[in-house]
Amino acid sequence: MFSRLIRSWDNKPEKQYPALSGMLRVFLSCHHDDYGNTIEEMLQSYIDYQMPVTDARNEISALLKNEDDYDLNIIMSEIAGEEFIPAAWGETWRSFLTRAMTTLNSEH
Repeated sequence: MFSRLIRSWDNKPEKQYPALSGMLRVFLSCHHDDYGNTIEEMLQSYIDYQMPVTDARNEISALLKNEDDYDLNIIMSEIAGEEFIPAAWGETWRSFLTRAMTTLNSEH
């Protein structure tokens, strides 16, 4: 029984995309504004705190390869939990990921 629990735990999207999960659940959390007031400011904080930017870019790139928006929405909702909702920012999950990728790619 225990081995089945561990196997299914590891298949959860938030475990498969740990850098993105951390970014969304900490830096972009809707529960506080410690890291900025805009998506770009919060992502810049993610960069400034020397978080795994390369990993986040790789995870976003992999997710953007999914052409089915319905599937992408389900995966991203599981990754973010209730911590970040792109619609509150006037974004879809795809437009948010594209915007995040642009900001992360402009890292100095």
